[in-house]
Amino acid sequence: MEQRDKRVLNIREIQKFKDQLLDEIQDTFSDKKNPTLLEYQKQTENLITLKELLEREKESMPQENFDLISGQDFVILQIERWIDENNEIIDGWFEESEKPLKKH
Repeated sequence: MEQRDKRVLNIREIQKFKDQLLDEIQDTFSDKKNPTLLEYQKQTENLITLKELLEREKESMPQENFDLISGQDFVILQIERWIDENNEIIDGWFEESEKPLKKH
């Protein structure tokens, strides 16, 4: 019985951590029209952490719960796409800063 209580607590702690991560991800950009490189990097780190957490959570799901696992796979795939998009933006930021300045 005590083991079950610890597991429930861990699930609650994990959910709380996921909620905090989602809030941070959603509130990353202080000015959504002019995001900074640091904000993109921070959001990408949080997305990677969230993806890893969801993957661990999926591994603990009963295999017979196909719908739940499929849903988790879909969310993980969407997060991976978001990470890829952010990485492209971050890479583009560095490419822009490496271009020589044009003299007029």
